[in-house]
Amino acid sequence: MKFGVFLNQYHTKDTDFEATDLYEQAELMEAVGFDSATLGERHVHEEGFVEPLTALAAIAARTDTLELGTAAMLPALYNPLHLAEYVANIDQLSGGRMSFGAALGYRERELEPFGVEMDERVGRFLESTTVLKKLWTEDSVDHDGDFWSFEDAFVSPRPADIPVWIGGHADIAIKRAAYRGDAWIASASSTTDDLTKQIGVYEDALDEFGMDRADNDVILMRDCFVADSTQEARDTIEPYLLNLYELYARWGQTYMDEHEIEVDYEELDEKFVIGSPEECIEQLQVYENLGVDHVLIRCQFPGQPQSSTLTCLERFGEEVIPAFS
Repeated sequence: MKFGVFLNQYHTKDTDFEATDLYEQAELMEAVGFDSATLGERHVHEEGFVEPLTALAAIAARTDTLELGTAAMLPALYNPLHLAEYVANIDQLSGGRMSFGAALGYRERELEPFGVEMDERVGRFLESTTVLKKLWTEDSVDHDGDFWSFEDAFVSPRPADIPVWIGGHADIAIKRAAYRGDAWIASASSTTDDLTKQIGVYEDALDEFGMDRADNDVILMRDCFVADSTQEARDTIEPYLLNLYELYARWGQTYMDEHEIEVDYEELDEKFVIGSPEECIEQLQVYENLGVDHVLIRCQFPGQPQSSTLTCLERFGEEVIPAFS
């Protein structure tokens, strides 16, 4: 099983987080054995948000082996030719280390400024991902679609291989990932029971489409913190987890009521990987046994200091990852 980090991208008021903090994190991640660094995409946030593609290009210049990826971007917001060029260029700058993760987007506030209607999301997503894969694999692309048209379009230099990861929770989205992508990004909100069923849906779809499971990964994100004990881990990150869940409530991305924010560890326990190294290993082995191929941990939450983040990354790399080698 591979391990990556879904890096923090949130600026928050009265905290010292800077986008350049990601350099130090990425360099440490590479040194202690992580496989990948990933960033997501958001727009129109008061807190401020690190843009993923420019950040990944900067991280590429400061690392040698760390795989880079988006988890996930919103292709509906872009002209596919421009997006194909941006991603292919990061792949070239990094020596072929780039993967492209894509999702529909759920927040109308993010889509409207780009002229994208909510009911256009699926159509734009499907058309864009189709064109992107053609631009990365074909010498010339002619396309006349509902949203974009191209004649003899191409990307040069063309990348050797950019794996496409597709996120989704519903069965139809999981099947879409099997048919259109090289990996499925499971929802961070999925329980162990959810994952058991969803991985079954993904594998059945791969069989249906004649694809090899060994070539198509299951990717899972989990909030994580490693300390001497579960209680110490909770005490360290709870104020910052609260910040994150407050943001989620405001955006309508959580079951929590906007005015009654709290972290219910009992309810969220199986969606977290928190505790001593031994406890984290035990929790991660459950996912390995389910068929998860690549875990993306998130161990810095809005407002959390760089020092505790680096400590967690170091301990995870030195005390957790070796159990899976």
